[in-house]
Amino acid sequence: MPASIEFHSVTPRPVDDHTRLHLIRKELEAMSIRQGRLHMMDSDPYFVDCIDEIVERIKEYEDYDPTPDYAGEPPITMAEMHAEAWKQHQLLHS
Repeated sequence: MPASIEFHSVTPRPVDDHTRLHLIRKELEAMSIRQGRLHMMDSDPYFVDCIDEIVERIKEYEDYDPTPDYAGEPPITMAEMHAEAWKQHQLLHS
């Protein structure tokens, strides 16, 4: 029988893919820690580098914020915007 990873839930619903990815990241982090504890002759630094790179990519995905940088507070207040728009309006109609 081939080796496999199974995901179990305490609720009747199956484990969703985002949760699976999070659990896989946790397992990869545990693997990296175990590899780091091995004696230098027993460890594989390329394997650890590969694991750490994958973990970082997963973290980047999990921490992704789709809010654009310019979506913060406007540089001027609403009162200032209104006053400027009113001035433009008066200039156009004079």
